[in-house]
Amino acid sequence: MADGLRYMDLCRWRAMDQLIEHPYIPEGFHLWDTPMQAWYTDLLYDGSDASNVSSPNVSEYLRPYQKNSKQTCYNGFTWRMAHYLHPIMIKQFLITAPDNKTVENSPIYQNPYWPIVPDMPAEK
Repeated sequence: MADGLRYMDLCRWRAMDQLIEHPYIPEGFHLWDTPMQAWYTDLLYDGSDASNVSSPNVSEYLRPYQKNSKQTCYNGFTWRMAHYLHPIMIKQFLITAPDNKTVENSPIYQNPYWPIVPDMPAEK
């Protein structure tokens, strides 16, 4: 039964950290080395910006995120340990700080792997 909560289950079970070592690369239908390859005449897979499909050297299946190396997620979807928890907003640190200016003096602490500096990415 599909309840739409699979992502939350994977996070709760801490199963997403598998993506750190083994990124997920989505694959489409089996295109290369099949009769369907002849059905599509405008296939361009040289790795340039004009490419519209992934190369047959990469996989026999169509890989929509590997048309050229400039694409986001070209190397697959990955995960950071910090993404199990959301960062606490810097505003919350400032509100709770004794002088309302110094983040380091706040009695609350940031979630693991998130910095207490604004606009910075997760550390791990």
